[in-house]
Amino acid sequence: MDQELLAEAMIGKDAEDFIESDIGRYIIGCAEQEAKEAMDQLKTVWPWRRRKIQELQNKIYRAESIQSWLAELVVTGKQALQQLDGENDA
Repeated sequence: MDQELLAEAMIGKDAEDFIESDIGRYIIGCAEQEAKEAMDQLKTVWPWRRRKIQELQNKIYRAESIQSWLAELVVTGKQALQQLDGENDA
């Protein structure tokens, strides 16, 4: 169990370091920009253009998923670290 928690903590730290890196900031910025542009287009697309609506929704979903996955890794890593610290205190 400790090995699993340690692995989660390490991956969380790696994700945090990635988010703070130039490449991480670039990718997150691209995802945010893509989602914003797709949302702006979605506001004005004609309702009968189903394929275009689906395409824009998929762009938003993909961009938000990337950010969500990274945030989830960080949170899971911090929780694992807290559990490990709690076990060490006991």
